[in-house]
Order: sequence, then C-alpha cells, then structure tokens
Amino acid sequence: MNKYMTAGAALLLTTTAATAGGIDRSGQFLGPLFEEGGETGSYFQFSIGRVSPEANANALPGPLAPLVPSNPLESYSSVGFALKMDLTDQISAALIIDEPFGVNVEYTDGAFGGSPLTDLDNGRAHIGSTGVTGVVRYELNNGFSVHGGIRAQQIGGEIASSPGFLQASSDFDYGYLVGAAYERPEIALRVALTYNSEIENELSGTVNFAPIDNFTVTTPASYNLEFQTGVAQDTLLFGSIRYAEWDGFNLTAGGAEYVNFSGDTTTYSVGLGRRLSDNLSVFATIGYEEAGDRPSTTALAPTTGTTSYGVGATYTMDQLELTAGISYVQLGDQTVNAAPGVAFDFEDNSAIGAGIRIGYNF
Repeated sequence: MNKYMTAGAALLLTTTAATAGGIDRSGQFLGPLFEEGGETGSYFQFSIGRVSPEANANALPGPLAPLVPSNPLESYSSVGFALKMDLTDQISAALIIDEPFGVNVEYTDGAFGGSPLTDLDNGRAHIGSTGVTGVVRYELNNGFSVHGGIRAQQIGGEIASSPGFLQASSDFDYGYLVGAAYERPEIALRVALTYNSEIENELSGTVNFAPIDNFTVTTPASYNLEFQTGVAQDTLLFGSIRYAEWDGFNLTAGGAEYVNFSGDTTTYSVGLGRRLSDNLSVFATIGYEEAGDRPSTTALAPTTGTTSYGVGATYTMDQLELTAGISYVQLGDQTVNAAPGVAFDFEDNSAIGAGIRIGYNF
C-alpha cells in the first residue's frame, strides 16, 4: 500500500496546481512530510508543472467590436523541491520550497490593451512568490502524530490597472503552520489537518515610477485537510479540502486600491489510484471550487470557480519514483465591466495543466 503515497502526492500536479481560488498556486500541501523514505528514512522530491489557461470574451456588435479583448490569461510554469529526513524513530523533518501564490494576466488588445507600439498601458498583473517551509513531525502512540513549523515567504511583481502602474517586491517574511494526523498503515489510511497562518509581507517599489515604501500585503490563513485510504486490494481513495480566508485580501499602495477580494474559497479534490503491477500505478482525480462574485470588480480576474479532471501514472524503479499527470480545468464564467453599458462575458474558459514529479528514497 505504501506505493500509493505517490498517487496521493500527484494530486498537487493534476488539480491544485492549475488555477484555484484567489491567487493560489501550490496549495501548500505537506505530502513529502509523510513519505517513508529509504533505508535512512530520507526522501527527496522535485516537481515541475506547466499550465496553459484561456479565457474567451463574447463578441460585441458594430463599433464596439474592437473593444473585445483576446485571451488575457498567460501560460506559466511552477517548480517545487522537498527533502524529508527521519531524525529519530518518532521525529522527522521536512524542508519544502514552492511557489504558493501567483498571477499571470495581460490584455494586449481591446478595451484594456495599450498602444500597439508599447505595452506600458496594457492592463496586466505579473505576480510571483517563493515559499520556504520547515516542518517537524512527532509521532505519538496509536497512529497519531502532530506537526508544526515555520514558513518564510517572499512576493513581488507588477500590476497595471486603472489606479496606475505598480512595481514592488518584499524580502522574506514569516508565518507558521501547525497540524495533526492519524494513520493506519495496514490499510493505507492517513488523515492530516494543517493550519497555515497568514503572512504579512512588507513591500517597497514604485507607483507610476515614483518611489513608494513600506506598504503591506497579507496572504490568507488557510486550512488543509489531506486524506487517503485503501478501499480494495491495490486500490486507494485520496483527496484534499483546502479552505483559504481570501475575504478581505487587499492590495492598496499609494492611496489606490488595486485588488480587493470579498469571499473565502473552498477547493475540493478527490482521486482514485490503482496499482497495476509492482512498478506501475495509475490514478484519476476530479476537483471543484465554487464560483465567486459576479461581475468581477477587476478585469484582472476574468474567470471564477473551477472544475478539473486529471489522470496520471507513477512508475517505480528501486529507489526512484517517476510521476506524470495531466489535467483539464473548466474555468468558470465571469462578467467584467469595461465602461457604462459595455461589459464582457468571459465564457467557455479552460486550462490544461501538466506536471512531472521525481522522488528519490534513500
């Protein structure tokens, strides 16, 4: 049953890494912490994913036709690293590096696009982040364990919208995580609940090319429930629920409000894994997130809500595990107001996500 741990971790590649609530990217899951590892109880993981989204605005008649924008959603890649080690029979630790939050949106034409000779006036948001998590786990009796640690986070990028042009970045700022888990290895059962604190990043940069110092962005607190259990011989049910407190998330700089979210998000994922041989297992996943507010308060959010479908496989060779997955994501419809009497309905939106994960037990 332990081989199925790879199928559970692949959930990160096929569902949550596509497009989730707010500006979530990685999901902040702790799968590597629960890997058994090899002879020394150690495990190393590298993952890389690519997402190609598309949002389609409805056509407008006559003289309004040139205002209709092309797909503003840009493709993006993400990478992650993890190292888990057993320190004693009861204590293990993991270091996880990911890209927890991000946005890649740009309007190159239409109502929100700029001059054909320059992109300075294009409505856009290019935001990236790096998260470094150190977490320690202590195994109690009767299958229970507790875990906790510190997360360092850096964030930065640029936004061009009606309030102006903002470029800013932060150093690493800190938050924490705490949680507990229950396991029964004989049936591949594991249920883990983790609370991730909010992190307040202090940024500096420029607004309309004028310096601005010391404004803050607070990324939300969240709760992650991860689970898996054997349901038949060589078959595993696994999934996750992530609740993120996006309500009240705000980015205000130089007296202007660029982003304001007014609703929390809950993202559900469930999958089924099946071992076909000693070396090969396959899995399928589905995911869902309820749509948020409509119409959007910003053109930088042309979709809301997701439904995802993913498939993948894990191949094991001695100490090495190779996992690959691909997912199709239906991005929910959204209405964006451009001007009085002019609105765009973004419909038939979608994304394709693919990823590879390499795990090494030693």
